Amino acid sequence: MQRYFISDDVTEHLGHVSITGDDVHHIAHVMRMMPGMYVEVGYRGVVYQAQITEMLTDRVMVKLMQPVQLQDPSVKLTLYQALPKGDKIDLVIRQACEIGVSRIVIFEGERSVAKVVTEKRDARLLRWRKIAKEAAEQAKRAKVPDVFFVPEITDIFIDGKPEWLLVPYELQEERLPTLKSVLKTHVHAKEQFEVSAIGFVIGPEGGFSSAEISWLHAQGGHLLTLGPRILRTETAGIVVATIVLYELNQMGVT
Repeated sequence: MQRYFISDDVTEHLGHVSITGDDVHHIAHVMRMMPGMYVEVGYRGVVYQAQITEMLTDRVMVKLMQPVQLQDPSVKLTLYQALPKGDKIDLVIRQACEIGVSRIVIFEGERSVAKVVTEKRDARLLRWRKIAKEAAEQAKRAKVPDVFFVPEITDIFIDGKPEWLLVPYELQEERLPTLKSVLKTHVHAKEQFEVSAIGFVIGPEGGFSSAEISWLHAQGGHLLTLGPRILRTETAGIVVATIVLYELNQMGVT
């Protein structure tokens, strides 16, 4: 069943809410749905089965019915992603939302080739959030992951640091622990998994600067390796998210 997310600002009236924006075209002309048919609607943190009651040119009215069982990971993953070149960030956002990341914070690293022009920042952030919404709908997420942009790495902790901060780093001369060993040593140390928030920081194409690594280490970041093969910046974050969710039995499969 097709899932759509609507803004928390939408007012509910007698169990009815309206779907607006691009979703109206998708429902009417792509899915070719009609009144009486059913969709899933994410609204104020709950996903409902909903019945289409009326279709207008600028909105689709639906009646909220029973809640749908949610499948999102219980651990909250935050991807702190250095801005890559071109439109690679679109792919990062899309795949991170599909795999189960809860929040994405994009920043300009010292060695980032790409930069966000100040006057275009709002437009790009709007585009990134639209990509996240579409990916969350396709992947049947319980809610749309938040997407933020900050100009520097020192600004990434928007509302505090996660309980565990993972930092894949490819240029360390000394031998670094693997992601699996870090999870086993620190996160799985307790008999029952109690960590509710994990963040991981991915550098740009040119890697982290020494100053950035020093700052991340001072923030409690665990430096680690992803193995002998050097991954692209648009690949590394998805690999980390997948491994973390798998190791913590959060992939939703047994």
